[in-house]
Amino acid sequence: MLKTKQGTRSKDRRPPVRARSRRTTLTLPLDILKEVERFARERRQTVSSATAYLLEEALRTQPSEHTSGKSFLELLQKSFAGLTEQEQMLVDGIILAEKPSPND
Repeated sequence: MLKTKQGTRSKDRRPPVRARSRRTTLTLPLDILKEVERFARERRQTVSSATAYLLEEALRTQPSEHTSGKSFLELLQKSFAGLTEQEQMLVDGIILAEKPSPND
């Protein structure tokens, strides 16, 4: 029979999990801080979580490097390139009425 080392660890102890956040210090202009505090109060969040949300949104909407220097118009044209004229009109919000039948 093999002997095993008996330790003080329990079997259900998990390895440490990497932190999903890290504490840091930011220096913000006072007017921006007041706006973040107001935003946090309205959403019933901490200033920290409100700041994280606002930064994430700003980074998400920031143009990224994958645009390869293409303009917004070029990217828009490329995204609509495969659509038919009727599909483009639907995307633009143009309501297409069916033609009245000759019997009407």
